Amino acid sequence: MDIGTVVEEVKGKVETLTAQGQKLAQISFDTLKQANGIVVEKFQTLVKTETEAAKDLYAATKLGLDKALADGIKAVASAPTSYLPPSDKFVAVFNDTLTVLSDAGEALYQTFKSGFDSIQGELTGKPVANKRKAPAKRRTRTAARKSAKTAAA
Repeated sequence: MDIGTVVEEVKGKVETLTAQGQKLAQISFDTLKQANGIVVEKFQTLVKTETEAAKDLYAATKLGLDKALADGIKAVASAPTSYLPPSDKFVAVFNDTLTVLSDAGEALYQTFKSGFDSIQGELTGKPVANKRKAPAKRRTRTAARKSAKTAAA
């Protein structure tokens, strides 16, 4: 084996590794770009949901306070909980928040899993099928509902 052959083999391997590195960098960048889009979208949804809920809760609280001021201390002392905002509003806000966060987590998981599978497929030379686990999402939503019921009680 002469030096020229060794140099050509090394050069061929380096070119292959460089091309793979560029593909991996592109896949990683695309995955992060998708994840950023998911985070921004879900954050905007969360801000919108929480802002609307805060307005509703403020209105209900103000209504209860105005009613308490009009009824007097004696009426408030006899039934203080009737002047509070309904607890179902708090539970609804909690459920909405959990739904948005669990959907965001699921979407981010799927995005990163897909990116990882693409990178793994690029390195091994075999495309890896993305196997989605639907029951995990159902378990997350079920857990969110159970914790919301517990919070309501």
